[in-house]
Amino acid sequence: MGICDSSSNKSPNKLTSDDIPNSHRETLKYFEQNKNGGNQNKLLLTNDVIVSDSGFHPEKVYEKIDIIGEGTFGEVWKVRHKVLGKEFAMKIIEKNPNCNLKEIQNEIEILKKLDHPNILKILDFHMSSNKFFIITDYCKEGELFHEIKKKERFSELETAFVIHQILKAIRYCHKMRVIHRDIKPENIMIINREMNGFLHIKLIDFGTAKIFSGGNNKQKGIVGTSYYIAPEVIKNNYDESCDLWSIGVIMYLMLIGSPPFFGDDEESILLNVTVGKYDTTSENFQNLSNNAKDLIKQLLKYNPSERITARNALKHPWFNTTQYKTVYNKINTINQNDVREMLNNLENYKSDNIIKCAVLAYLIHQNSNIPQCLEAIKLFNEIDLNQDGKLEENELECVYIKYYGMNKDAARQKTNLIFHNIDTDNNGYIEIEEFIRACINPSIFTSNNYLKFAFDYFDTSRSGSISISEIEAKFYQNSKNKNRETKILLKNLFDQIDIDHDGEISFEEFSNMIRNIISKY
Repeated sequence: MGICDSSSNKSPNKLTSDDIPNSHRETLKYFEQNKNGGNQNKLLLTNDVIVSDSGFHPEKVYEKIDIIGEGTFGEVWKVRHKVLGKEFAMKIIEKNPNCNLKEIQNEIEILKKLDHPNILKILDFHMSSNKFFIITDYCKEGELFHEIKKKERFSELETAFVIHQILKAIRYCHKMRVIHRDIKPENIMIINREMNGFLHIKLIDFGTAKIFSGGNNKQKGIVGTSYYIAPEVIKNNYDESCDLWSIGVIMYLMLIGSPPFFGDDEESILLNVTVGKYDTTSENFQNLSNNAKDLIKQLLKYNPSERITARNALKHPWFNTTQYKTVYNKINTINQNDVREMLNNLENYKSDNIIKCAVLAYLIHQNSNIPQCLEAIKLFNEIDLNQDGKLEENELECVYIKYYGMNKDAARQKTNLIFHNIDTDNNGYIEIEEFIRACINPSIFTSNNYLKFAFDYFDTSRSGSISISEIEAKFYQNSKNKNRETKILLKNLFDQIDIDHDGEISFEEFSNMIRNIISKY
């Protein structure tokens, strides 16, 4: 389903993943140079910079519309940004005995770390004397749980489309060394639905998620929900494979119409999970394709060491049938002229003005559901051969070979330069938002509303102007940026924008700078 997917009738300019070597010495050398001095003083633009506590009470920035959820933790509101007019979700958590401060802080830090189209984005957060506020995407179609209750059973194609997205999100999480630990339909939100009913989803609720280290990463602590919890979690000795068990339970539930492990109360449910036996004799199960049956069995392997990984599950034949690929490709079709335009933008993107990059990064992060961004996400997914949510140089090389007929050496040189300009967090990959900000035409963000929104990101004092200390404070959210070279670089850029040299950047100076840079695209 990607740009370089294999095919029995491979065209001359179309590569398969088999044509790409497992490693490139030149690529490794390039990354090594960047790690060990080649790009050492590069100012890092990470989510710590893009997402930080503005210090302003959110109720001054957002207008409450409707309450969309509530519980012992507090409330979730649909809100509208007063400048952009765009809708978001605001979770308001009361500081009381029921409030788990550690979980809240854990969710904020993990969501800041993650950048994937199938994972909820944290957009803003604030802590007052008696409340926490977390601003996220607004998923207007609600929980997958309610969809399951309403529909009872899904077709294999409908289920595959959802499970494919969940697996991609978890493949990315595990590569980022994050275990979710509570995957269930209530924690899967529907963003929108296609005309044919196929659902686009995001994984939410990382409050009990955990970052694990390499090597022996066995976890302790019983976390999760009874129907979806893996047996090894109940035994209090588990690793990230517990997430795959939960996905298997959801797949079974969507296809069969009932959970594989149930009981009259929580204790009996957990007992049945511990036994690990589920019904494969029902008519609904027997009517499934052999591929669907096999993937369920692979996901619900009792022994975690034998359970399929997210990486291998994404390669399962169930996602490779002609019928599924036809549906998937139809939904994710991109106009070829748009592809070439995005690739040209990618090639011409420059990261020489880091303040411009930060403005664009902030606007993309807050508006990743606009049509141009959604088209860029489709292209990203096409290029992302191994479906891990990150682009490597060899994956991008494949694109230039296909669309421009380059040989591998020329494509490698091209992608080396692109990586140098786009990999603004300097981690050796291009992640989804880095990709979007480089390949869309930024002229969509030149309206006064967008520019005022970006201006307020820096103007944390709401004084109507931006000081050098406010610019520094944003970039210093990443501690690696706290050095003399960064201070000099930011001051030089600041002076270029501060045309009247009064020591402050006005909205007019800020807008002129952004519009002037964008006009050169």
